[in-house]
Amino acid sequence: MTFTIKRFFWGMFVAVIGVMYVLFYFYFNVQRHQTAEILWNSLRNEIGETAYILSKSMTEDPKAITSNRAILDRKAANLEYVSAIAVFNDDTLLVTTDPAFRTMPSAHERYLNPNFTPYEWLFSARAISEAVVYYEGLERKSYTVVFFFDQTQLRNYFLETRRSFFIWFLLMPVSIAFLAWLMLRATLMRPLELLRQFAYYQSAVPPKFYVRELEAVRASMVQTYRRLDQEKAQLYALARTDALSGLSNRNHLEERMKQVIADSERHYREFALLFLDLDNFKSVNDSLGHDVGDELLKMVASEISDVLRSNDIVARIGGDEFVIVVTEYENTLRLTEIIERIQTRIRQPWEVLSYPIHVSSSIGIALYPKDGGSLVSLMKHADIAMYKAKENGRSQYSFYTQELNAKTQELIELSHGMKEGLRLGEYVLYYQPISDTSTGTVVGAEALIRWHHPSKGVIAPATFIPLAEQNGFIIELGSWVVQTALAQKKAWEEQGVTLGLSINVAPKQLLHANFLPHFLAQLEDTAVDPRGITIEITEYIFLDNCEKTLALFSALKSRGINIALDDFGTGYSSLSYIKAFPIDRLKIDKAFIDDYHSHDGAIFLETIVKMAQTLHLEVVAEGVETQAQRDFLKGLSCDYYQGYLCSKPLVISEFEKLPVLLS
Repeated sequence: MTFTIKRFFWGMFVAVIGVMYVLFYFYFNVQRHQTAEILWNSLRNEIGETAYILSKSMTEDPKAITSNRAILDRKAANLEYVSAIAVFNDDTLLVTTDPAFRTMPSAHERYLNPNFTPYEWLFSARAISEAVVYYEGLERKSYTVVFFFDQTQLRNYFLETRRSFFIWFLLMPVSIAFLAWLMLRATLMRPLELLRQFAYYQSAVPPKFYVRELEAVRASMVQTYRRLDQEKAQLYALARTDALSGLSNRNHLEERMKQVIADSERHYREFALLFLDLDNFKSVNDSLGHDVGDELLKMVASEISDVLRSNDIVARIGGDEFVIVVTEYENTLRLTEIIERIQTRIRQPWEVLSYPIHVSSSIGIALYPKDGGSLVSLMKHADIAMYKAKENGRSQYSFYTQELNAKTQELIELSHGMKEGLRLGEYVLYYQPISDTSTGTVVGAEALIRWHHPSKGVIAPATFIPLAEQNGFIIELGSWVVQTALAQKKAWEEQGVTLGLSINVAPKQLLHANFLPHFLAQLEDTAVDPRGITIEITEYIFLDNCEKTLALFSALKSRGINIALDDFGTGYSSLSYIKAFPIDRLKIDKAFIDDYHSHDGAIFLETIVKMAQTLHLEVVAEGVETQAQRDFLKGLSCDYYQGYLCSKPLVISEFEKLPVLLS
């Protein structure tokens, strides 16, 4: 059965409209869920704030619960979806904003079913409650504050939202479909008709088309009629060029590879050979004909060439098989990004001679010199890896070395999950105390990031921080660390807690052009005392951009920020930069503390401490785990220490429970 172009596109429009309505309905459910979640979180925040206010007032006067009636009335009036607020002592009513609500809701009416969504819970629960904790002397007591929901208001709000949503989204798909029809008629249907007339009658050459696939077909047809004038020039090219795709053929590939291997051997440089095979390409030839298959191969070859750089090599060695040589890449992660771009281009919908086609590719990867020292061995191993990719489900890529393949896949998974993890709130700051060596008093804390991955558990920074520095995510992640740490420091200041706070900043983040203005803006926004903030950097920052680093440190020092040199002694330690740069504190790495009992280790620690004292620098010993280590450091007059002897890094709720912080 054949279709006209018009009938085909109308059928496509009907299908698209149906899909759009399904997507809009799904979007409506997502929006409703998000709205309910925001409303639910708002109610939780409001009741938490109310409980906190009542708790403070009860701590000052345990009998003053009734005097908070005005606060509760104002809260109830400002909360649109709350009918009343009441305070109970067990089941005894103490105060209520509405006499109609005098009974303590049952536990079932306040129960948050974990299987319910926020939307379902809002309409299944009658109220929400929170404990009001206070102390009478040393005795801990509590009341219960209850928010009674206004179910009518909630129902009306969601009904109105649903009504507005469907009014807009019933009309929008129809409008979009009509506009799409006009665009397709102008950009596809008319050009296809012109191409048909040109193919059948050899009429006037159609003007250049804007759609790339149609333009490729048009250009190919025009070139067909001009090929007699080009045959002489093509004779030389045919000896080294694949006649169909215009890429290098096997002969040219062998010539180029001799040069690449010689150059890589001379400079001890790695390169990657990729063996690419189109998945299910035989079915295209069998069902649509070899002319369509050949045209598809040319278009695929063009896309591959478009992705690669000028110094890379791509050759068609037969059928639907391509060899690609990538000569320069920073690491395997960058290599896989190039591979993914190639596969994404190939997976795009194709329209070849009016036929819509979907193909994918499987790629095997062999690395020189690890997986082979010649073109033959590299192609053999890449071909094996390619079949392994096909076994894994096609549209995949695989390294010849299984260990490297597994490691690369893990790095890619972590790299892709980093930004999503920040959006979902999976990163958490831990705080490790910094204590006075002489007295043991906690004088500060170091903020340390952890990634609470939903499936991998807690991921240490040593795993994901280097990866974040490679892919550039360290800028955004570091900004979040600074903002979160400054907010916590401000919270301590408001509570009267005078603790210094150390924040680690990666060299790439520190040397970014926007770091200083952004950091100063964050300081201003949080209104935190900069004298209590210490920026911790590593010695690697002194390898390059010394003038820029000095200017940056000077700008930070002028605002009262302290500078600490982390992991001192493990990198490129030099007295010259310690003397030249405005550094306030040295942090001795744990490896040297562990070796304190040896003769050389003790002398090394004593030398560092005395040098720092001579330069008027504070000294912090990291990784102190035993009392003997602390006693030794105390004998050296080391200023501070941190480590498991005092406490491991803790989340903020556990950190603030440390006894020394409560005394």
